[in-house]
Amino acid sequence: ELFRVPNSIMRLAKKLEYNGFSELKILINKENEETGNLIVPINVKKTLELLDYKVLNIVSNKLKYSKTVYFLGVGDSLYYCEMMAQNLNCIEKSSAYCRNYHDIAYHCEHCDKNDILFFISASGENERLNLYAKQASQRGITIISATHFNKNTLSSIADISLFFWGEERKVNGYNVTNRTGLMILLRELSDVFWRNYCV
Repeated sequence: ELFRVPNSIMRLAKKLEYNGFSELKILINKENEETGNLIVPINVKKTLELLDYKVLNIVSNKLKYSKTVYFLGVGDSLYYCEMMAQNLNCIEKSSAYCRNYHDIAYHCEHCDKNDILFFISASGENERLNLYAKQASQRGITIISATHFNKNTLSSIADISLFFWGEERKVNGYNVTNRTGLMILLRELSDVFWRNYCV
């Protein structure tokens, strides 16, 4: 189909460090069979479908040109806030995360229009976080949110909303919402951000 002669195929196989075309063909078939058996969890699959790299690039540029980025979240989201602050700090971009509501309130009240408040909340329905986001938004502060893909209060307040798939789930009243999608979203954003910095 490609009008190539057999010795071109042999050279390709040798260049890829196979003994010959037969070995190349067998190993490609084996790889395809293994990939075909891979079961991708639904939250991973749906998060990957939700990723919009145009939006991630817009967010990355806003992060790049801001004075300071504050990552704000509570509970299980706190770990992701810390990770994102470190991902920006590693290339000396000014960023921070807050460990409690008092710090969150302080930064929301004292930040300026050159700063960004990046809220991370699986449900997007934490009343205190939403109140802080709304007050900061009224002052003209840029708000970015990362929430589960649904209609929620935080995403409606935010200037830019990022979404992952992680439906709320509880076991015996304990929150066990799967945040794998959130990790994928934030890692992709970090990679886009680092590329914009040519790292």
